[in-house]
Amino acid sequence: MFNFRVSTIASRLAAGVVTLALLVAPAPVMAAEFSKTETKAIEKIVHDYLVQNPEVMIEVMSELDARQEAAKRSAQNNAVAKHRKAIFDDPASFVMGNPKGDVTIVEFFDYNCGYCKRAFAPLMNTIKADGNVRLVLKEFPILGPSSVIASYATMAAEKQGKYFEMHKALFMHKGSLDEDEVMAVAKSVGLDIARLRRDMADPKFAKTIERNEALAQALKISGTPSFVIGDALHPGALSAEDLKLAIKDARAAKS
Repeated sequence: MFNFRVSTIASRLAAGVVTLALLVAPAPVMAAEFSKTETKAIEKIVHDYLVQNPEVMIEVMSELDARQEAAKRSAQNNAVAKHRKAIFDDPASFVMGNPKGDVTIVEFFDYNCGYCKRAFAPLMNTIKADGNVRLVLKEFPILGPSSVIASYATMAAEKQGKYFEMHKALFMHKGSLDEDEVMAVAKSVGLDIARLRRDMADPKFAKTIERNEALAQALKISGTPSFVIGDALHPGALSAEDLKLAIKDARAAKS
């Protein structure tokens, strides 16, 4: 954003100020408008001021960024309210923690995502320490074919009662995954590999991922991990402190 020359940005802002002046001016002034000479004079005054005080542009741009981010968060939180059932109560999503917890955390994740792996331990520790949090896991494989294979394998592992064991082992795995490594991880947690491969062909898994992708799009989630905690969306890896604060805010919003 700041690669443009200051004078170029100033010129554009000056033109914007003139336009704004026309919009907010009283009716008699708008009727007359500014002459070309007056417009150029105003633009020069604003231009010269901004060139001499470039910190003003930084303040304006920072404020604009903050307002845009606030608007985005507001829109996302409204989307959370609109899609509550799909977010919190999809029977295809694995649920752990306290199933009757007073706060629900929903995580969209990818097994090849380094940030998801970084967030795994703080998330598990926080849920264990709190004791009153429900966790919903959303398979959201967006980092390539091997991510999809890992998600299929983990969902299929639930048929052998080992969804979380597979989930944990994949997040503890060092480096990226391919199909052979996914199967090696599955074997390490005691899964029947032949059965797992058969179960992975269940078409319901593709439908689950399609629903999760559509839901992420509705929430404007574009990366992993992303969390919904209470009624608020939290993009990016969260530390233990971040999680505690978000849980506290969610509880306060309910009281």
